[in-house]
Amino acid sequence: MKIKILMLALLMPILPACQLISPIFVDYNGVRMDVARWINQQHLLSMQQKRSLAQLSKAQQKLVHIEQIQENQKLDIAKENSIALQCAQQHLNTHKIQQLQQQVFDQKNMQRILTIYDQQFPKIKLDANSIQCE
Repeated sequence: MKIKILMLALLMPILPACQLISPIFVDYNGVRMDVARWINQQHLLSMQQKRSLAQLSKAQQKLVHIEQIQENQKLDIAKENSIALQCAQQHLNTHKIQQLQQQVFDQKNMQRILTIYDQQFPKIKLDANSIQCE
């Protein structure tokens, strides 16, 4: 226990405070490590904005292998993505959402994945009461 406290005391001056605190307030469970690191390095974002990015990342990561998604899974994935995108749009600008998508989908596949998603996945009209933002 004393070693952990000593290590934390030594690291505090090195790392910005937000990088130490952010993982406590943002649930990165289910977010790819490289994407979580990118979100955590966005120093000008509030914790709510980082939570919205993490939620969107979890949903969008399921689209990386979009060709392999079964028909019976598409509705659930579309609903999760619609909710996450709605939450992200409440707290973030379009540019920041696109930056996240560039992290989740590599640059060369991003447009292809989003086009397939728009063409092959159901369009969902969300009830405001069914939206649960993290």
